[in-house]
Amino acid sequence: MPKTKIVATIGPASFNENILKNMARKGLSVIRINTAHIEPGYILSVSKLLNKINSDLNTKIGIMVDLKGPELRTGLFKSGYINIEAGKNYVISSANTNADITLNHDITKYIDEETVIAINDGKIHFKVLSVKDNDITTTALDSGIIHDTSRVNIPGRYIDLGTITERDKIFIGEGIKSGATFYALSFVQQKENVYDLQDYIYESGSSASIVSKIETKKGYDNIESIVNASDFIMVARGDLGVELPLKEVAMAQKKIIMESHRKAVPTIVATQMLESMVNADSPTRAEVSDVTNAILDDTDALMLSEETAIGKYPVEAVSYLSDISEFVESHKLSFSEPETIFTDRLAFSISLGLRRIVEGVDINSIIALTKSGHTARIISSIRPEQDIYAVVTSENLAKALNLLRGVIPVVVPKNYVNSNNIYDIINELSSKNILRAGQKTIVISGSPSLIFGGTNDIKVLNIGAFLGRGYAVGKSIKGKINTGNGSGNILIADSYDKNAEYTKFDAVIFRSCVSERIKDYFINNNITLVYNTEFSSNIIPDMEINVDSDTGIITYI
Repeated sequence: MPKTKIVATIGPASFNENILKNMARKGLSVIRINTAHIEPGYILSVSKLLNKINSDLNTKIGIMVDLKGPELRTGLFKSGYINIEAGKNYVISSANTNADITLNHDITKYIDEETVIAINDGKIHFKVLSVKDNDITTTALDSGIIHDTSRVNIPGRYIDLGTITERDKIFIGEGIKSGATFYALSFVQQKENVYDLQDYIYESGSSASIVSKIETKKGYDNIESIVNASDFIMVARGDLGVELPLKEVAMAQKKIIMESHRKAVPTIVATQMLESMVNADSPTRAEVSDVTNAILDDTDALMLSEETAIGKYPVEAVSYLSDISEFVESHKLSFSEPETIFTDRLAFSISLGLRRIVEGVDINSIIALTKSGHTARIISSIRPEQDIYAVVTSENLAKALNLLRGVIPVVVPKNYVNSNNIYDIINELSSKNILRAGQKTIVISGSPSLIFGGTNDIKVLNIGAFLGRGYAVGKSIKGKINTGNGSGNILIADSYDKNAEYTKFDAVIFRSCVSERIKDYFINNNITLVYNTEFSSNIIPDMEINVDSDTGIITYI
């Protein structure tokens, strides 16, 4: 599976057990529910089906409830629409029912002369000529048709419409009952919008993560403070492409991701990723390039909307995202490190130490024992090549961590949370076939009292029954023990014998020390050498062992 995570919007095309299972098998991480198109009861239905799928497939797919939020829209027209002619004047008002265009909110105190109002997804623009009472006199800059309840944008202006509507509150409550993992907040303009939703969710008894959708120019301008207040950031390119000139959207995406990564806040890139797949069974070349660039920009996740909600090929759309992501990730990518995480500088510093270790030592995996998920988030942000196994005791936390790039959540029994023995966890992970004898892993945990929470310890562990340790020269080797008479490729002897033929072995282990001349002999013959070795148990001929040249540790496989 790719390290880049996949969010897919559920809808008529995908609300089916078999389809969702196939999407899960292709790498689905989170299901998004767009509350703009549902009725009460829908979230509970999705949750019930998803719980069954997670149980059947042993997956940790979470639910993201995308709140519609307050919107600025036109009212109704007598004919259901109005024909706009460029150069003609039009009156826009929230109170005057005789105005050419009515609005559902009063915006007069937020605008002035020369303000530009965009309607119908930015297709038709009006320049403000004057504002008197509730009436806004404008001149049309474009021709076209505006239909009932069309979206209205005022690029670059802060419009206080509130944060949460009463309709949103209904779906928040349903989401809490359903165990929703994320709430996506639309039209975030400033950090206070995030605080409003956080306060409401916490007061309602939930600790779900907040995904701030950046889709207004004001939100884009305030990106740094919004990032500091948020759990995740979504680059919502649809409305952002209305608020910003189209030529600026791609660079805005890069800036939003960069600002988020600086603070180790994960990002999601959304809108029109594979839009052609609503009707086609494969994406366009431009779409593949767009997905590739989002990954190269350093996003954590990619999101599908109509492709999986109403499209003809929801499984194929997820599969293409997964395949593209895996291919891009197969090329060694270099990403900048985030800045210091001031809320947990110790965990951040330990994670930076981890990065230095994995760059110089052959590590198979990373294990993060985490109580809140914060450490896993920091490790994910430094973008190691290895899989990150986030070990938790909570299913809900596992689902939240499943959206982090490169993180694979693992749930262990709750009794481990009070453990101070890291090898209890290692044995548990080995029983799940996550760790295998002969592998080398890094474990980040708390210490010394509790291994979950309070990250302050990093260990490099060789997996397998410990046999011995010495000083190693050469490469790591796996093979069978040979004590002098067998057929194994790893010889174990007391000391160097100048008459022995060592070139037939892949590795030679001596109990005694050796000279520099002897070391050169083994190096020149490409034979791994371990010397001055102490064994902890009896040697069993023909048993398979692993010789780790980084540590000199020898383990049974």
